[in-house]
Amino acid sequence: MSATAALSTGIQPNAIDVTQQEFIVDGTVVFAGSYPTNGDTLSFAGLGIPSNQIPNKVELFEATPAPGPASGFGFLYLPGTTQANGLVELFNGTTQQTAGTYASILTQTGFVLRFRAWFPKFI
Repeated sequence: MSATAALSTGIQPNAIDVTQQEFIVDGTVVFAGSYPTNGDTLSFAGLGIPSNQIPNKVELFEATPAPGPASGFGFLYLPGTTQANGLVELFNGTTQQTAGTYASILTQTGFVLRFRAWFPKFI
């Protein structure tokens, strides 16, 4: 179905950090519906990022609080042609997760997925 990005508002002084030639953006990803074969769309459009370019780099990491357990999945971002059409893929070891509902895949209580993305500063 979809994965939704949101800026982390608890980061002080701001969720967007301007460093040299990039905007560094931190936030969370919430999954809803079902994971499709070959990845789910992850859009950064409409978040107020002051760049109209696709990200140079995106890190996705699990931040499930202790005592866990963590999901054990690996998360990979594949850039699209715009900020709105990148993909996030889930991996169990070296194998991509098969299609299924997120409720049946990510069964951990308190599951949290965070991102840090770097966007070109100019344009």
